[in-house]
Amino acid sequence: MPEHVCLDPHDPYAQREVRVAFERIGSGFRLIAAIDACDDDILPDLVDAQRADLIREIADAERAADRVPPAFVGARSPAPC
Repeated sequence: MPEHVCLDPHDPYAQREVRVAFERIGSGFRLIAAIDACDDDILPDLVDAQRADLIREIADAERAADRVPPAFVGARSPAPC
């Protein structure tokens, strides 16, 4: 199951990230889990708009993966719990 690092929807300052597990379905994605820095799955706590943001972020990364060398795709340091 693929994973992607996305901005944490609960962080208003966009400084933390979550690991999002997903699967491809047709031309879209289905979110499976969103694991924060404390290893908690926050996906059940997200509203539809936050889930849509994660899907959009994953889709953008998938499109960009063909054009951006892997060395330039990095993750920020996780925040302490």
